[in-house]
Amino acid sequence: MKRIVNVLLYGSIVALLLYVYNLDFLIFRDLSINYNWLFISAIFLFTGFVFAAISWKVVLNLHNVKASFKEAVYSQGIVGFTKYIPGRVWTILGRAAILKNDDRKLKKLSFISFKEQLIYLCIGFLISIYPVFKTEKIKEYAWIIIVLTGLLFLLLFSTRLQRFFEKIWNRIFKRSLNFPKIKVIEFAQISGVIVIWWFFWIVGFYFLLISITGVVPFYYAFAFPLSVVLGLISIIFPGGIGVREGAISLFLISNGITADVAVTISIVARVWFLAGEFFVFFLALYFRKKV
Repeated sequence: MKRIVNVLLYGSIVALLLYVYNLDFLIFRDLSINYNWLFISAIFLFTGFVFAAISWKVVLNLHNVKASFKEAVYSQGIVGFTKYIPGRVWTILGRAAILKNDDRKLKKLSFISFKEQLIYLCIGFLISIYPVFKTEKIKEYAWIIIVLTGLLFLLLFSTRLQRFFEKIWNRIFKRSLNFPKIKVIEFAQISGVIVIWWFFWIVGFYFLLISITGVVPFYYAFAFPLSVVLGLISIIFPGGIGVREGAISLFLISNGITADVAVTISIVARVWFLAGEFFVFFLALYFRKKV
């Protein structure tokens, strides 16, 4: 177990350093920021990360896996930067591997982790429908979000579609995949907690926006969940790099923000979220010796 944690930890750090090395810090040189709004934004961001850990704990408990808040934070935060390694398998399996012991089987924990990620993605898509419909210049693309949301819901609840997906997966990758089965009541219980952490991140992103641009309509903040879900499904782009920035930029430009400001905001948003990942990562390190 200790070896797995170390591999995840060092792999995450290397991936993070590669990402930071490629950041264009010159864009921040002439940036004017209201630090009061930025501070409030950071509070909402960090609170969202705490609720993400609480969500993981709740999901584990719903599946009769007893885990403390410290264990949830540790397993969630220590693997956070693995998203910068291509593919999302480490993010899903990493926290499961960390919690594995004689009473907690890796297969069950992996299923639980995968299930929560699917519901998290589903809620993100639902939230993203509104801003796309609200924005006149990209309104015609709303059907894409609706179709993706519908397919994801079908994949969550349709046993027949799940079996079809499993057969395709097994033929392509020559590996067995058992798709996690989700009940409606289970979806409602888990999504209730996930919505809370989405709320904190969206509000936090809004305060980040107004710290740079001044007061703007609140629905501009929904560029953030839209960018996150598009980044999540673009698994070949580690951490959704490029995809998330592009989605935020396009959304803000379509709503009247100038291109240079929109691009700046998209990069600042990445650094802002990275600060949240650092927060929960160091919180996990703090809890490391307490679990």
